[in-house]
Formats: sequence, C-alpha cells, structure tokens
Amino acid sequence: MASDTPPGAPAAIQTSLADAGVLPYGLQDVEQVRLMLRGDSVVDWKRLACVDIPHANQLLERAGIRPHEPGDMMRLVYLHRRALDYIDAHHDGTLSAEVRTPSDPRELLLLASRNGPAQLDACMVLKVMHIVHHVAGRELLYRLPVPINELFHRIETAVFDAVDGMKAGGIRVAEFAGSRKTPDSVVTKLLCRSDSQAAEIHDRLRFRVVTETLEDLFAALVYLTRHLLPFNYVVPGQSRNDLIDLSATLHGDPRLRQIGELLQDTAYPPGAGPRPNHFSARGFRMVNFVVDMPVFVDDLIGLLPGYTARDGHVVFLLVEFQLMDAETDRANNSGANRHELYKARQHARVVERLLGKGL
Repeated sequence: MASDTPPGAPAAIQTSLADAGVLPYGLQDVEQVRLMLRGDSVVDWKRLACVDIPHANQLLERAGIRPHEPGDMMRLVYLHRRALDYIDAHHDGTLSAEVRTPSDPRELLLLASRNGPAQLDACMVLKVMHIVHHVAGRELLYRLPVPINELFHRIETAVFDAVDGMKAGGIRVAEFAGSRKTPDSVVTKLLCRSDSQAAEIHDRLRFRVVTETLEDLFAALVYLTRHLLPFNYVVPGQSRNDLIDLSATLHGDPRLRQIGELLQDTAYPPGAGPRPNHFSARGFRMVNFVVDMPVFVDDLIGLLPGYTARDGHVVFLLVEFQLMDAETDRANNSGANRHELYKARQHARVVERLLGKGL
C-alpha cells in the first residue's frame, strides 16, 4: 500500500517490485518508467541496460522493427549505415571498430549497455538511428493514402490486447477506456489554446487506465513498456506525474535501492513538463504521457508510387495515455474535479475568445 503522504503529493509505493516478473530487466525497466513519468528525452541518455539479444529484440520490436523478419533486419542494417554516414559527416571523432562493423546490428544495444570505450560510440549511433527511423515513419504517414481512423483502429486493437495481457498477468485493472476526439472537441480545444496549432493536439486518440492500487499502476507502466510502447518515442515534455514518488519508492526497498543508485543522470530540467491545463481543478491528479507509436503498414505500402525499402514500413501516430488508481479516480470525479465542470470551464473560455473578451 502507498505510504502516508500529504494530500495531493506523489506517494512512495511499498511493494514487491523487485520480485521476478515485475521488473524482469531491472535497471532498464526502471529507467523506462522514469522516462515516462518525467517526460525527458532518450537522446540525453548516456547508456542502456539491455541484458541480452532477446531483450534487444523486445526493445526493437516496440520501436517498430521486428528482428525475426528478414526485411526488418535489412532495415536495421540500413539505419546503422545511415547513422554512420551522418556521424562521419558531422563528427570529428573516430568510431570504434565494434560499433562501425558489428557482426549483428543488435549488438549495438549491448555495447551501449556495457562499460567500455565502445559504449559512448554505440549510444551516439543508436541516437541517430532512432531519429532517422522516426523521421522516415513520419514522412511515410504523410504519403500514405489511408484514412487516419483506420490507423487509429490498429492502435486500439494493440492497446486492447495489451490490457487483456495485463489482466491475465495479475495486474488489477478496475476500468479501461479508449476515446477519439470528435471534430467539435478538436475545435474547442484549439479555441481554448493560445497557439491554436492542430499539429500540437496529442490526445486525438487517448486511453484511460484505472488500476485498483498504485502498485498495480506501477506494474501496468512496466508492462506497457515491455509489451506495447516504445519508451524511446515517449514525447519529451508531455508527461505529468502526480501519483508516484519513484525516488522514495526505490529508496524504501533495499533491493530497489541498488537499482536507484544506478539510474543515470539525464540532467532533466525543472519544470520541463507540459503546460498546465487551466480548465482542470487544482485537485485533479493522474499519470499522463504521450507516445508516438509505430504502426505497421506492410499491407498498405504497395499503394505508394515510388516506394523503396528505405522508406520503412511503419508510421508514427501520437497517442495519449492517462493512468490513475481507483481511489484517485473517485476523487477526480467529485467536487470541482467533475468532468462536466471541466467542460463548462472550457466552453466558457471559448465564448470569451470568440467575443474578444479576456485577452
């Protein structure tokens, strides 16, 4: 159960997180959850904690590269070569031979996880590969002649399957729902915001998960990064965490304390989270983050004129996840936190802006 904390403060969790099955990859699991909770960028990481090739396969598949598919391995080789070309053109240093000519490009994830002269070079190459893969997926999305709702449906299917897996694994999910913003909701949100840029709306597709306890919530976060979400494509600066005091949780368990001491310093800047939502009541609490999720479109790329394998076969779509425990959910749906009051405050602001008031 959560430790005693002041009302509204994130809580330390007293749980058996170090038991086998909850944190199977130890340090890497905790690093990924911390990134989701804080919303910092994997580009600032100094190392990975990948333990073996099966673990590397899992991390790659979450990012939209299936190592068991020959075409995907060719894609990985291409991304490696493209990263080398970029670094050679823009960096004066000499990359180590292990990083420049690995027998298998998956070894880069292992080299980035081991202390030694090749670690920094491997991290550098992986960061460029991460960006090149993402840019290609975004460009492919713009070219693909497919309604966005069809791609949303593919994500919804994957998320529903993942939640079923959570439940089967013993994570107690009290409530789960997915939602898409209606056209009117998009217009309302943009009228409320000062930037009014449709590209900046991250919750066109949103999933809400309510777990029985905070312990279940933490386990759900670990599960999501292992089975569904690419931790490296969590959108920086868009995370909010009102519920879990991760540092206190790690410090409070002798087994977890050892993991906490190994967490890397990413120089996360204070106040780097998303802009506050002025329409939410002060007592509203949650864990919230945005992920640019890869969606496989192998069956659709044949529709594209001029397509080449270098274009990849995944596109990326922004998806928002909102998680809370059942007790927090009850508090969020009472008093000034109630959703209908939130919508009323939002629509009042829309009217003010349309009438030129409150500027």
